[in-house]
Order: sequence, then structure tokens, then C-alpha cells
Amino acid sequence: MRDFVELSPKRNRGWPWPEDSYGLTPMFGEDGWCHACGVPRHAQTGSLILQRKRFKVHGAWMPYWQYDALCLEAGLADEIARNFRVDLVDVAWHATAAGEARQIVAPPVGDRWFDPDQLRARLTARHGTPGSECAECGVWRWMPLGFAPVPPLTLEVLPPLVPVAEFEGRDVVASPEWFGDGRSAFRQILVRRELAAIIVPASPRDFEVVEPAWA
Repeated sequence: MRDFVELSPKRNRGWPWPEDSYGLTPMFGEDGWCHACGVPRHAQTGSLILQRKRFKVHGAWMPYWQYDALCLEAGLADEIARNFRVDLVDVAWHATAAGEARQIVAPPVGDRWFDPDQLRARLTARHGTPGSECAECGVWRWMPLGFAPVPPLTLEVLPPLVPVAEFEGRDVVASPEWFGDGRSAFRQILVRRELAAIIVPASPRDFEVVEPAWA
């Protein structure tokens, strides 16, 4: 597990389409996501569609709203596919295509990554509430919290990761826990250190490596 790190986004690029679904309908189908909280009801079946809006495809990036969708320019995606165990789907474009790109779909791995009592305490300290259960779909979403502190707040970070045997044999993994607020929902994503060492130099303005804490 200690071979895994977070690709922490330094910025977001690209707006999913259509805006009224945060891009979820093309990815999961009209009935494939909860319209109250934005949590998908099943694995991704379609392409993320991004709006052109003067977007230039280069390196790697994470779009707005979909904070667990790691996108790659085609050449970088091909290199990664040759050397790592990843699931890739094409990125589509609304109106004029900005260029060929692909998305890494990270599978949820393990029963839990974080001790729930520690999560509850840290999130309450940060947000005043740990999260909530969706009244429509029943999924619990924790409020957002990162692996690294966000200035000027320097104390509240995610608790240490508990051991997860299922990390072995994978190069990209997603947490079973959901995080988010409003209609935004995402999983925490970790990648193997060697994969991060390819993505960050290819897109240094977009990502940096963050070392998670381990239990």
C-alpha cells in the first residue's frame, strides 16, 4: 500500500457537459445517478463529455465537478496503458473537439480506507459536521477533506489509511467511501508511485504528489 500516493490537483481544467447533471448523465445514464446527491448508482458506462470553451488538451488534468475523473492526452494515455494496469475510456467533447483524450476509471477497492470515528472527529473539527446520509438513495457522504493540509488550515487532514489487501495487483484505486456536498460526490483516488512519476512531469501545473498517512 505504501507504494501508492495521491495525485493532488493544483488546479482544475474543463467543464463537464451537460451542466444540469454535472456531466453525470452521459457517464452513467439518466437513471444511473442520484439526482439528489450526485452519487452514481453503478459503474461508469459512458464517456465524460467536456465543453470546448477554448480548452487545450495537454498533459493530465481533473475537470471541475468530477473530482475523481483523471483525464489524459492521448499520447500520455497510450504510454500509461502500455506500462500500467488501468481502465481507460475515451473523453468526448460537446461541439468542437479539443483533441483526443482518455479518462482513467478508478475502481473502488476494499471495504473501507479510513477509521470512521477518526473521520467523524476530523471532519467535525473542519466543517462542523462529518457529513450526511442522502434522503433519496441512502448513501452516506463524508464532507471533503484532503490528504494534505490546505492553507491557512494546517491541522485537519484525512486520517491514516487502514491496511487494504486489495491494493495489490492494481495501479489506480478509488476509496469505497464517498465524499462531497450538495450534488458533488467523489471518491478519493490513489495511484502507484511509478505512475505518478510519469503524470506529474507531464503536467506539473496540474498535479503534485501528496504522501498519505498510513496506519
